[in-house]
This record gives sequence, structure tokens and C-alpha cells, in this order.
Amino acid sequence: MAIIIDDLLRLNDDGLEEVIIGLVGAVGSNLSTVQNILKTELEDTFGFHTFIIKISEDILANHPNIKDVPNFDTSTKFKRIHSLMDLGNKLRDLHGEDYIALEVTQKIHELRKSYTGSKKRVAYIVNSLKHDAEVISLKKLYSHIFFQISVFESKDKRKETLNNTVGMSIEEANLLIKRDEKESEKWGQRTSVAFPRADYFLKLDEKYSIHIKNAVIRFIKLILGNPYITPTFPESAIYMAFMSSLSSADLSRQVGAVIAKNKSILSTGTNDVPKFGGGLYTPEYMESDGMIVDENEGRDYKYKGGQDCNHIQRNHLIEDIYESINQNLEGILSENIPSQKQVLSDIKKVLENSDIKDITEYGRMVHAEMDAILNCARSNNSTEGATLYVTTFPCHNCAKHIVAAGIKEVMFVEPYPKSKALEFHEDSISLSKAENKLRFKPFVGVGPRNFINFFSLTLGIGRELERKDNKGKSVENEWNPKTAPLRIKGNPSSYRYYERQIISKLKEIKDS
Repeated sequence: MAIIIDDLLRLNDDGLEEVIIGLVGAVGSNLSTVQNILKTELEDTFGFHTFIIKISEDILANHPNIKDVPNFDTSTKFKRIHSLMDLGNKLRDLHGEDYIALEVTQKIHELRKSYTGSKKRVAYIVNSLKHDAEVISLKKLYSHIFFQISVFESKDKRKETLNNTVGMSIEEANLLIKRDEKESEKWGQRTSVAFPRADYFLKLDEKYSIHIKNAVIRFIKLILGNPYITPTFPESAIYMAFMSSLSSADLSRQVGAVIAKNKSILSTGTNDVPKFGGGLYTPEYMESDGMIVDENEGRDYKYKGGQDCNHIQRNHLIEDIYESINQNLEGILSENIPSQKQVLSDIKKVLENSDIKDITEYGRMVHAEMDAILNCARSNNSTEGATLYVTTFPCHNCAKHIVAAGIKEVMFVEPYPKSKALEFHEDSISLSKAENKLRFKPFVGVGPRNFINFFSLTLGIGRELERKDNKGKSVENEWNPKTAPLRIKGNPSSYRYYERQIISKLKEIKDS
């Protein structure tokens, strides 16, 4: 049946193999280097024709809605980036959180239409996506020919680049970096939310040119179905950490962790509520009727009608502080006078948006990192000298216990801007290699979303792979990087149809 479906899909195929690669990185990251290396390898090593789509220049800089952004100013680098962020936010606010994805789609359609080259492999590199809705919509539209590459660069390095290379003040750099991470409005900048959705993670460091080149070559070989590439141990451990995170029923987020030593896994962990006798609450299979149930009053969603104790306590703190301010200002400000009521309302809003919202210690759950450490303790496995693999950068509460547990290295995927770990424990934690310090390292490699599709010979949704011929000989030398087809084919008759619908929608928006 699969062969018949492939034949039917090819009836509407013009023979052009297309790949869309979206880059995600925080402001100040040297994404242009990644973009240029990616373009060079796609063209020289793998025989693609490559188009670059720069969102800031090709979409935002000349957008007709610039007139709707107050004080739009490009006179300095800081004002330009700040104004383009304002424009992106305005477009998402007016037309939907994935609006930029629609513009990218139209650009891809136009570039394909203008292409007159002879190469039958075309790649579009999008630099860069800033909102998870953009990533999600492009993935929905282009399915398995859209890939996200997320690029990590430390905050200090990015601040240095914005200050020394771009020419901003430190204050301006700090403002952009904080804004870029995650704004409170749903249409705002959300780089930190988009980042962990990647198919492949890269990092920029002192040796990034050769590192990026080798990583890019490996990534492209994977999407072309090279059957001899298998996961590194960190890739397998991070994948298992993500699998562990799925066990969490926490009301806010799912986090997973793995502790390993000498490339052997000692324990896994997730964030959930602890249970008497050790461990966390998990669903139980009932022998009597085959039902799988969660214990009443156990996990948060079953506790007192379902509540996040940390969230509720946080709101109580804000209310208590506000009431205290209100009482102390009695006779100066009154809720009965409209102008003064607005001042009090503004005070409450300031409290709600303050660092109080980042408090985590009132939660009932054990964090994933702590669960993994405690699982080692209960099974008599020492954590001294071990490595912790975790889906999210550890919070400052977990960091002190990780240090005390003797763990030598932490590898994380998702940045966590709220964490004060590096600030509170600079004596014992570092992002770079340092003597007598626990190192926190950004994960590099294949993300969990395409782990099976990239590494399984038979279980992924792409074509099955073979490593030997019918005589039992390896076929490695027969694999040609310039002729190997995409392992997972796109369906051009589908996504090109929707491209035309999107272009009509954009015209309707701009004409209104």
C-alpha cells in the first residue's frame, strides 16, 4: 500500500525536492554564521540550490503596517531592532500569532516561482523565527520537510556582541535580551518558548565554525537518510529525559531528567507530587477491572478539586502586599476616586508582573532533577562524578542540590531565564569549562521530535533504510550525498495548494 500511495503522490510532483529550515536563536546570537555555513554545505556538499529568507529585511523592514507602529525608528542599531520587534508584535496582535509564518510562506512561493535553475533540490533557510506559533504553523503546513535548528549562545557572549560589535550600550543590550526571551503578551517575543521545539540543537562557542560545519553536515545526512548515523550517548540520554517528562501530570509544565555515569543510566526523574513510601504518584493498573487510575488527593489535578498550590499562594502574596499598600495609603489614595483607583490598579499590575510571579517554592511537586537524585539514593547509586541530562535549565533551588550531590556536569536543552543558579552559585557552577566547578552545558544534537524518524531504520515515517546488500556487504560507499533522496518526502500538491490560500488571505489583510 505504501508503494501505491508514493506513486499517487508523485503524480502531482514536479520532481523538485524542497526543504525549509527555520533558525531560532536569541537576540545577539551569531545566526548569520550558522546561516552561511548551512548554505555552503547544502550547495557544495549536497547539491542543493539555497534561498535565504531574512525576516527582518525581507518581510518586516518594508511592511505596510510600519505606519501603525508609534515612533518607528531605525536611526540606530538598537532603535532598529527595537522597532522591528514592535512591528512583529503589532502584526501578531492585529492578524494572529502566526502571521509571520504566513509571510514566510508567501516568500517561499515567490522564490520557487522565480527559480529557473537546473538543480532539483532546493532549500529555504529562514533567519529567524521568534515565536512558537510561527514554528508550529510552518510545521503544520510543510510537515516533515520543515526543520527547526535552534542555536544556543550564552547571554554574556550575546551581550558582548551587541555591545562591542553592534555598538549598543550595555543597558540597551540588556533591554533587548530580556525582551527577546519572553514577553508577557501572547503576541510578544517568545524565543525561549520556540527554542526547545528544535529538530537539531547547535551551540556557538570559541570553536563554533568547525563545530557548526560538522553538525550541519551530520544533520543534512540525517534528513537524506544516511543509515550509518546513530545517536550519541547525550542524544539518547536527552531523548530518555524527554520520555521521562511525559510521566508528569504537573499543571504547569513537564520536565524530565536522567542521571548517568560512564555512559550508563543510573536513574530517571520527572516533576510530580511525592508519595508516601518513596517516589512519585503514577497511574495504577487495577487488576479487578483493567482501569488505569490516578489516586484521589494525589497529583495536583486530583488535589482539593484540582489546584496549583504555588500559583494560588503566589496570588495570595500579591493580594496581601496590595492590601497592605492600600491600608498604608489610606487617606492618600482611595478606590472611590476614579483617578486614584487607576493608580492603585497600576500598583497591583506592577506587583503581578514583578518577580513574585517567578516564585516556585510553594509547589507540591518534586522537581525532575531532585526526583532523579532521590531515585539514585533509594537504589544505592552514588551520584558523585555523574552527569545530569535535563530538558530544562535547572532552577536555583535544584542547582544547590545538584552541586551538593557531587554531580560534575549538567546538560540542558531549554534555557530557563528565571533561574538564578549561575548568579547564586558562581563559586561552584559555570557555563564554561573551569577547574573545581560544576559545568552546565547546552545540549547539542538531534532533538526528541524527530529522534525515531532520524535514527530508526524501519519505525520512522520515512522510507526504510538498509545497511547491506543481498550479499551481506555494507553499502556505505554507495551512499552519495548529492543524489540521496530526502528520507521523508513532502506532499507538494497539498502544501502548494495551501500556499495559494495563504497568499489570498494576506492580500485580503493588506487590502483591508
